[in-house]
Formats: sequence, structure tokens, C-alpha cells
Amino acid sequence: MSRDPSVIDVQAEIAHWQQRHAHEQLGISKFSVLSPVVKLACDIYLQAPRSSLEQRMDMFRDRLQTHFLPPGSQPHLERLATDCWRRLGDAS
Repeated sequence: MSRDPSVIDVQAEIAHWQQRHAHEQLGISKFSVLSPVVKLACDIYLQAPRSSLEQRMDMFRDRLQTHFLPPGSQPHLERLATDCWRRLGDAS
């Protein structure tokens, strides 16, 4: 039985990634930079649950252009979004 792609507990996802960040830093020093990325990744997953990783990443990059990013952070943010989508897709 797989997860219903129309239902995501965004707060649980944020809590998961905040806990991981506390142990690993996830490439960015402040979780406040990462929290909106988790929300954005969840939103994209809800909009396109059956899209390919490449299609989701295109949507992510388009939306990310409207946000202020710390210098050099985009690769870390893209990795977080990818990891979030994998976690969402693998959960059952």
C-alpha cells in the first residue's frame, strides 16, 4: 500500500528535516533557510506526485528564482528537495 499523494503532513516533514539538520547541518547553517524549501518541495510533490525527478526539479528551480538565496546554497537546497521527494515517495 503506497501513500496517498494528495495528503502530506507538512509539519511532520518540517520536523523530520529539522531533526536531521540538528545532527547533520544539511549544508546550511540555519534551518530557517531550509524550512521554506521543505514546504516548497511538499507543494510541488502535491501538485505533481507522478512527475519525474527532472520535471519536479524544473518546477523547483523556477519557483526558487523568486526567493533570496544565500550565496552558494542552491546545490544544498536542490539536494534537500530531492531527498524530501524521495522520502515522500518511499513512505507508505
